[in-house]
Amino acid sequence: MASKKSSKAVAAMKEDANSSDFVSQGNVNAILAAIGSQGDELKKLIEDKMTALSGRLDALDATLVNLQSEQAGVKQKIVEIEGALNGTDSRLGEVEKVCDDLRAENKSLWAKLNDLEGRSHRLNLKFVGIMEGEERGRPSVFISDLITELFGRDNFPKPVKIDRAHRALLPKPSEGQRPRTIIARIHNDRDKDLILRLSREKFPLEYKGKRIYIFPDYIPEVAARRRAFSSVTKVLREAGLKWSLRFPAKLMLHHNGREFSFESPEEAKKFVGNLSNDSA
Repeated sequence: MASKKSSKAVAAMKEDANSSDFVSQGNVNAILAAIGSQGDELKKLIEDKMTALSGRLDALDATLVNLQSEQAGVKQKIVEIEGALNGTDSRLGEVEKVCDDLRAENKSLWAKLNDLEGRSHRLNLKFVGIMEGEERGRPSVFISDLITELFGRDNFPKPVKIDRAHRALLPKPSEGQRPRTIIARIHNDRDKDLILRLSREKFPLEYKGKRIYIFPDYIPEVAARRRAFSSVTKVLREAGLKWSLRFPAKLMLHHNGREFSFESPEEAKKFVGNLSNDSA
């Protein structure tokens, strides 16, 4: 009896084992089938992604080709612009050289023009303060007689020769307004210098009860150059030194039997300063 029961138990155990092996093998096959299905889907997904990526890469390649083409065009334009700029620089250099030459020539011409104009005025004198109509239509004769009247026949035994004389080219003033200046060209340079010296010595001058003034008729450029020596000539005048200011603006100084000339106010100031230090 016991032997039969044991045999049945062993047979049951074997049956259970066989059933368990069957279930496990089925699960494995199901898992493998699922993995295979998912692998196909993953493969399809990867292929789709690769196709999309390939398309994007193709578009990027096309864009790069376009960019390279445009860049080549830009480089060509830059080369052309550089060439044009080099040509422009060369032409500009030539223009600048021409401008420099013209500037130097213009400066030289202006200097000559000022010199000619200044020399044409150097014998002119301006008579300021003479009432309108006093010359009675004969300004040259009037100025000659006026000079004799102002400074006497001792200084001018003969009438001073006047080349020409006229009122300043301005509208005739109304009654009570300042009269126009009379500009007279003195024929002799010595007479002109003497008139100016006497006008300073006999200042103030009067004609028919009215104060009048006599000035040289320098152009503005010459007047400015001569005026630059004013501080030096003031010191020389106060020191009692003999000096003269020649045309157009050249200071002549006589000291200890020697004659010195200065065309620069700075040089003259330095020289006069040294004289003052030596005297001290």
